[in-house]
Amino acid sequence: MIMVLVIGMAGCSSVTIPQYTIKISSTVGGSVTTPGEGLFRYPAGSTIDLVAEADRGYEFGAWVTNADTIADASNATATVTLNKNYYFVIASFND
Repeated sequence: MIMVLVIGMAGCSSVTIPQYTIKISSTVGGSVTTPGEGLFRYPAGSTIDLVAEADRGYEFGAWVTNADTIADASNATATVTLNKNYYFVIASFND
């Protein structure tokens, strides 16, 4: 009887996915409830859900951003895909 013991994992390599930073904030008149406001780090390529809520007497205006990957910037519920580092997203509100 022949027994073979294999130690380690031949041919496997560790892949590191870069982490990208996004700054999320809002103007006067409301806030970003999902994922919240502040600096966040996500793996490159992540799609982030964005939800903004207007305060009483205000309405959502648009998402202001340097990201070219935001879906429906005129909707208070949108997504942004992180394909570059250092995006910012601002929820703007009108009275």
